[in-house]
This record gives sequence, structure tokens and C-alpha cells, in this order.
Amino acid sequence: MEIPVVFLGGQYNHLIVRALRELGVSSRLVLPRIELEELECADGLVMGGGPFSVNDGIERFGILPEIVEKASFPILGICLSHQLIGKLLGGEIIKGSKPEYGRTLIRVIEEDEILSGVGKEFVAWASHNDEVRRTGRESFDVLAESDCCTVEALKTRGRAVYGVQFHVEVAETPMGKKILNNFVELCRS
Repeated sequence: MEIPVVFLGGQYNHLIVRALRELGVSSRLVLPRIELEELECADGLVMGGGPFSVNDGIERFGILPEIVEKASFPILGICLSHQLIGKLLGGEIIKGSKPEYGRTLIRVIEEDEILSGVGKEFVAWASHNDEVRRTGRESFDVLAESDCCTVEALKTRGRAVYGVQFHVEVAETPMGKKILNNFVELCRS
């Protein structure tokens, strides 16, 4: 089983690879200019966070918009990549009214497969200025929220494409390994 991780310059991207390996999955960092054909053997894809804004230009994401649109395997976007997925699915990326940095209480709205077994609330590590805002024309469902962010987790309608605003790969998110394991199980099925 292989789940590559797209490196977008985020400080925690290497921890995603390590966490997936600890779950028994082959993983490696790849750049956003990777071709879809190079992912033919992948069972899933995780897209990491990064230091810039989706509003700075979609070209920074290379082939990722096409991959999100066309890939037949499950995808998990974390932080910046969550925002990319939200934008591609019709959401708006805005400056957060209260940017999050540090521990954040996440409230689960809809458990779904990705948040299965994490409880109604859990603490997660967040580090972002921008956030996804619903527009009424988006094609995703909101799975979780916090006091500062109304879209902490989302799922594409009809496909296994997920986004989480918080960092599942760090120790400060105790349920992070559970969420990653849920994603791995989605990739296996």
C-alpha cells in the first residue's frame, strides 16, 4: 500500500510521511508538479500544509487541482491543502476573523468515515490565518467546526476527498493518528 504526501513547504509535511509509515503504509514526499500518471500505483494521497495563501494564486499548486478533480483514489488535504480543496469545490477562502495558532477544540458535526471514533469533541493543533467559508454553492459537506473556524473538516459530496484545517500529524492532536488511520482504511477499501 502506498500513500504519497505532497510537499507544499509546510513545516510538518515530513511528520505526515512518518505517521503513515508508523501505520504500516509506504509513503514519500512528492512535489506538486507530479503528474497524475506517476500516481497510478498510489492507493491514496495526502496533501500537506504550507506557508502561503490559496488566494496568492492557484498556479503554486501545480497539478493538484487536476488531481483533486480526476483522481479515483481517496485524498486528504491538511491545512493549506484543505483550503485548496474547499476553493476547488466552490467555497471561498477568507482571512480568518480570529486566526488559530495552537490548541483548538474541534466539534464534530458529522462523524463520517474520516472522523469515525474521535468523539463529539477533540483537541487539535491549528496553525492558519485563512479559512474556508461556505458560499451556498459549494459541493462539500462540513464535518467539523471550532469557535474560530466554521469549516474545520469537509468532505466532497460523492467522492472520498477530505480536508481538515488542523494538523493530524502532530502530537498536539491526540486523535490525529486515529484520523490518519481512518484515512488509511478508506484507501484500503
